[in-house]
Amino acid sequence: MRLTPPEPEHTDALGAGASWEERGGRRSALQWALAGTGFALLVALVYQAGPARLAELAGRVGWAMPLILVPYALGTIVDAEGWRVTFARLPPPRWLLFRVRLVGEALNSVTPTAYLGGEPVKAYLLRRFDVPLGEAATSVILAKTALTIAQIAFVVLGAALFFVEHGAGWSEIPTVALMVASAVVVTLLLVRWQRRRPVAAIARLGMRLFPNARLAARLARRAGEIDDHLAAFYGARPGAAVASAGLHLVGWFAGAVEIVLIMLLIGHPVAWSDAVIIEALSQPVRFLGLLIPGTLGVFEAGGLAICALIGLPPDLALAMLLLKRARELAFALLGLALLAQLRPRG
Repeated sequence: MRLTPPEPEHTDALGAGASWEERGGRRSALQWALAGTGFALLVALVYQAGPARLAELAGRVGWAMPLILVPYALGTIVDAEGWRVTFARLPPPRWLLFRVRLVGEALNSVTPTAYLGGEPVKAYLLRRFDVPLGEAATSVILAKTALTIAQIAFVVLGAALFFVEHGAGWSEIPTVALMVASAVVVTLLLVRWQRRRPVAAIARLGMRLFPNARLAARLARRAGEIDDHLAAFYGARPGAAVASAGLHLVGWFAGAVEIVLIMLLIGHPVAWSDAVIIEALSQPVRFLGLLIPGTLGVFEAGGLAICALIGLPPDLALAMLLLKRARELAFALLGLALLAQLRPRG
């Protein structure tokens, strides 16, 4: 008599014994539920602030609305340059990296992937332009690391400004010093981790979790090459690593420029330091909504709380945040359009 194996049991919340299709369906349902929750939160915030008042404030921008797109575009140019310096050999053209970065950031913003979903896409898009996959993937990892280090420095700067201008003043110096020290430690740990063959470890984990995934298999084949490139970069080109982080730090200030411009256009100018505080402290807020596409609702709620700390009225704060959201949507649509244009054939 032939014996057949028992059917797997459905035991945990996502279905530990369920098929991949069932698990994927449950994850999709969870993501839709989270997106719906974020949208409901956003609607509640708009209702509380007053839709008519928000429309009136946004209407003040008028013909100058396209100007709101300029700071992000300039910041992306600087970030693309920060990415370009990580290439070991002849780097791709700046205009190409600018477009590919728009694609990657669009995917990062619209997918609930902890702002990482667009990173592998950047590497694969460069294959169409004769950039070896190993080198492309290495540059993406290095640029993302430099971007993260710059983001940490930017958040620390914003927190320091807040403590000095809106906290207890110079008595907060020990707190600021502790934050700076923590940022330095995190930076050193990131660099140290990347010199200890992390891609091979990630590839092994990916093969265990997704044994049939082609992407995991490709990563496993390239892992040793990418790890070698990472170790060689930090050993031979430390100046390029510093330059990349510095350029990305400049790119983070584009968000503060955007806030200053928006508030000026709606007739309520804010100080540069307050704009830096709002933009810097908004970065940790985004991580609270990682599972929600675009951190919808969470970003606005957190931004309102931050703006309240510096005395910005809720209606003005939400109008500014919604205009930033409109800019984000515009560039997300542009990035998705570029994806259709740049993706490799076949």
